[in-house]
Amino acid sequence: MNLSKKNVFTILILIVILGAFLRFYQLGETSFVADEFLDINSSYAYRQTGIWQNWDFNFGKVNEENAFQARDERAWIYKWQAAQLFKILPPSTATARTVSALWGIISIILIFFVGRYFSKKDAVGLLSAFLFAISVSGLIFDRRFRMYAMFFAVFLAFSWMLFRFLEEKYEGKNKIIKLFWEKIGFNIIYFIPTLVLGLVSILTHQLTANIVFIVLIYCLAQIIFQLKDKGSWFNKYSIIIFLAIIGYISGMIFIPEKINLYTAGLQFFENNVSYFSKVFRDYSSAIPAILFLILGIYFLSKKQHLKKEMLWLVSSFLGILLLAAFIWNRNAGDQYIFFILSFEIILIACGIYFAADFFEKNLEKFGKKVFLIASIISLLILPNYAYFFQNNNTYRQTSEGESPNFEKIFSYLKKNKKDTDVLITRNFRNYYWSGAQIKVFNFGGELAKEKLSLKQVQEIVSQNPSGWFIFTNNDEAYIANDAITFAEKNLEKISNVAVRGKVKVYHWNKNNEN
Repeated sequence: MNLSKKNVFTILILIVILGAFLRFYQLGETSFVADEFLDINSSYAYRQTGIWQNWDFNFGKVNEENAFQARDERAWIYKWQAAQLFKILPPSTATARTVSALWGIISIILIFFVGRYFSKKDAVGLLSAFLFAISVSGLIFDRRFRMYAMFFAVFLAFSWMLFRFLEEKYEGKNKIIKLFWEKIGFNIIYFIPTLVLGLVSILTHQLTANIVFIVLIYCLAQIIFQLKDKGSWFNKYSIIIFLAIIGYISGMIFIPEKINLYTAGLQFFENNVSYFSKVFRDYSSAIPAILFLILGIYFLSKKQHLKKEMLWLVSSFLGILLLAAFIWNRNAGDQYIFFILSFEIILIACGIYFAADFFEKNLEKFGKKVFLIASIISLLILPNYAYFFQNNNTYRQTSEGESPNFEKIFSYLKKNKKDTDVLITRNFRNYYWSGAQIKVFNFGGELAKEKLSLKQVQEIVSQNPSGWFIFTNNDEAYIANDAITFAEKNLEKISNVAVRGKVKVYHWNKNNEN
């Protein structure tokens, strides 16, 4: 199916508008979760002080007690953008998440161009853009104040430029550039873009290091194919692998601490097979998604001029997926696998195109509308539209949700707080009791060496006339069991519509007891 440039542009604009609406609609409706609190604290501290620190919204000052510069500086290139927004707009939930939403829109546009480049089809680019525009994973991370939205786009652009550096034939007249291409096989026009994007990507997230495995898997596949076709294994791909081995050995000799920083998370025979289901959460069922994925690989492989593109996409998606499932030594989280979904989307888009093109060619008597009809049917069946109708999603948050509504919980506290009250909770969530100026007894976190003990809770309760003890189901990992039992038996458990969900809110007031 051939589309005019005007039609391609018009459809792309409509997709971008749809994607923008889905990303900005009720952007601040759900409360912050998990590490979003860390990012709002550090980015706002930078906005106020120009230094990466931890901000305490409770007292409106830098939180010296919980200073951890390495954590506060993490992904600074992403959080810096939010800090600049805070100079213009108030530090609301929606303002903070705007950075990710904007990167999501960039990703929609970018994946169109990358999909078109690797398939040489405008329709594949448009299908890729649409699939990402309504992607469940895309919407979740593009509406969350974390670096993953930016990382998705930057890593995709980095990978694209690197492939062009390695494989795109130089057609220009510059003798030096032409010499590099003819003698070495690299298109140095893309060297600087690759270097810059690689630097930005690594500053955004250390998962960028996986590009090494993508290149090695790709080169190994190329060596096998060229050995089969030409009977020789000596080529630029074998040289790249040889240099990579030499580089690793040299690194372990001279800078082992730097190398270990990136290899510490690798261990053979890990069992993170849940990643295989996570990569298909965007689709109504894994079966049609896998089918279109296979068709996409077949579509690219049967075209001689697109075999390199196919190998790169497969190495980027399936190669890293296998590494994540069996070698990554980390908890299996959706956020860690998000960055390779772009390659999956492009392959699936190729599969949809192949199926639609097949029906068009075999049902010629029905005209060219067959391609459009087949594509529309595929896009109606494949995506996980049911997500938008769930009670809990990125747009709605109820008491049955995975994360409590911290905004409601701590709004209740602020409304009912007395001057004598203290608070026992995880202090990194202080964004939601901003300005309360309540004394906080903190527990838990990545630096915690011991659980909050029964003795500590008893001392806090005995030494303070009134206060609150608030913790979620996930927080219980940082609290001793007997301390939780003490709260259940000796403190008043609050039952209110504002504090429902996977959270426990306890209160004590010795004045009332008397």
